[in-house]
Amino acid sequence: MLTRVSDQPAYLLHRRDWQNTSLILDLLTSDFGRVSVLVKGGKNSRSKAFYQPFTRLSVSWTGRHDLKTLVGIDGVSLPVAEHQYLPLLYVNELISVFLPVHETNLELFQLYSLLLQSIDQKQSDLREFEKKLMNILGYLPDTRVDAKTRMPIIATKYYQFFASDGFVMCSELAKNAMDGASIIAWNGRQYDNPKVMQIAKAVMRCIIDFNLNGKKLKSRTIYQQIQNHL
Repeated sequence: MLTRVSDQPAYLLHRRDWQNTSLILDLLTSDFGRVSVLVKGGKNSRSKAFYQPFTRLSVSWTGRHDLKTLVGIDGVSLPVAEHQYLPLLYVNELISVFLPVHETNLELFQLYSLLLQSIDQKQSDLREFEKKLMNILGYLPDTRVDAKTRMPIIATKYYQFFASDGFVMCSELAKNAMDGASIIAWNGRQYDNPKVMQIAKAVMRCIIDFNLNGKKLKSRTIYQQIQNHL
């Protein structure tokens, strides 16, 4: 059945060339989740200013199959600092990888909207987004309890983190041991604590890499190449 959707709120996650003059836009939408649309003649379109990331869009499409055809687009660019461009492309890639196609997730759409509209977009915002994203999509174990005993994290104890289970109590000298006080602070979003930032980065890297199943994120590779040339 031919379907038509009009004036759907959306954000561009990724854009790629299609044949000689067309484009395919991968979108995060409010009501339809992740959707791909074909823009016929998009490379030469008068609307090509809207085919950019970090733009709040209103899109219309039609089609019978998974790849829809864009029939209308309008939008407003959001102010994004240059140093935030690559971290936000990383966020876009996470959503593209972990959110299944056509799986509606209004909570994630709203979370992404808030991230883009944040004035400062600090490193802590990125860490918190990762955590909420993995939680919304069901990849994050309960970080408030010991995975074996189901008892709350104890501030004076130490824990190791396992992506499939969560935190497990260990000795202070164990590999990658994290202190309970900092874990509790992380759950309380106390990102002004350097230890909390370290835990946030380590835990989210563990979860994301585990669920990538050996795949590599392009945004990470680009970041490493940039750092190697500094």
